[in-house]
Amino acid sequence: MKNALPIEHQRGLYETIFRRRDIRNFLPDEVPDEVLARIIVAAHHAASVGFTQPWDFIVVRDLERRREVKRVFERERARNAAQFTGARLRKFLSLKLEGILDAPLNLIVTCAPDRFGPAVLGKVSIREVEVYSTCLAVGNLWLAARAEGLGVRLGKYRAQRPSCARFFSIPPQVIPVAYLCVGYVESFPDQPLLESAEWAARMPPRDLLHFDSWDGPTEDAGHKLAEWCRARRSGAVSSRNNLQLSSPFAK
Repeated sequence: MKNALPIEHQRGLYETIFRRRDIRNFLPDEVPDEVLARIIVAAHHAASVGFTQPWDFIVVRDLERRREVKRVFERERARNAAQFTGARLRKFLSLKLEGILDAPLNLIVTCAPDRFGPAVLGKVSIREVEVYSTCLAVGNLWLAARAEGLGVRLGKYRAQRPSCARFFSIPPQVIPVAYLCVGYVESFPDQPLLESAEWAARMPPRDLLHFDSWDGPTEDAGHKLAEWCRARRSGAVSSRNNLQLSSPFAK
């Protein structure tokens, strides 16, 4: 098709998306500055409403600050555990959910609303557009990291904003959006951890389709979109060298 990327670029993109994982175990190897710079620049090229580019990046290598974050995480983990009982609680407690001290570096992605003033193109009825844009930057960074062989563990930090501001001297008007553990890994698992641990399963993409309205027809009349989504195993890996893509590449 006109303007499509070359086929090898398309394949690389889809492979990166489907091979991305949330990582908890890291190697101690340092991440070279040039590699870290590439993934940050990739994040900086995310889409942003009104071209606001509201993100900043705090590279955290200091162990004492990271120990403070780990203490906050443990408190939040205990609060999270209180939601579950019985076998579900036991499974939750068995899961490794962070790599704050294991990873060679942590990275905080923040959002500065109204960076260029309160009048923002596209910011009228939805006040949180800069936060949503920052989430796109995190997604870019995560995919670029996977392409570089780096694992990323995503932590949502908005709930612990006072602690984050205190530890890292973040101004009160700036919103911490994501706390990331970043580093090389021994290998990337075929499945997401929570899927392989049978905590949750990936929903079939066909079950998430609606046509024309939420309660519209269950099939896309005259088209084969539903059939394609039903036939493809989105993100499934049959072997480490044979990715089954939810795309025209999978025949």
